[in-house]
Amino acid sequence: MNESRLIWGIICLALAGLLTVLNLRLSPDKLMFTVGDTNMPWVPPIVLGIVGIVLLATAGRGEQATAQAAQPKIVDEEKAALNKRLETMGWGCFLIMLGGFMFVPHTVVAKGVWSIGVGVIMLGLNVARYFYKIKMSGFTTFLGVISLVSGVLQLFGLHTLEGAILLIVLGAYLIVKPWFDKRQLFGKAEEG
Repeated sequence: MNESRLIWGIICLALAGLLTVLNLRLSPDKLMFTVGDTNMPWVPPIVLGIVGIVLLATAGRGEQATAQAAQPKIVDEEKAALNKRLETMGWGCFLIMLGGFMFVPHTVVAKGVWSIGVGVIMLGLNVARYFYKIKMSGFTTFLGVISLVSGVLQLFGLHTLEGAILLIVLGAYLIVKPWFDKRQLFGKAEEG
């Protein structure tokens, strides 16, 4: 069983359910999702519901994953130590960025710059892992892409597109995930 698909499927269905309840309970002017000039608050629950159902339906197809799980895992202590150092540097950069965000007034730095900085830190960490032939983290890669894209959207003043972009990036990730799985780019760093 593919646990990540199962978890993401449950998360998508829970979000779809929450948005459906909010659509039913709140007036149409309180919950906004605009497509062009039209408010369509029912689009996100439908898209999340479909994505959740697809993920749950495909979660059981894990024969290849179980065959790989049956093989003994080889732990490379040198890669694990290097990954730990890279993660520590990434956390240090993130905390410096967070402190700068709290310290610098909002009028000095444009909206979106901090999100772009966080995205660059997360993606930079995974680029360093890639060059050192360490498996990358799918979670921080996904968050880095979302942070980078949302920061760029904030710089251009396109706040209303963030939800749509999140869904597009999530969909694109699901489409290219088999390509990443085939090349085994994501996973635990210490596995060889």
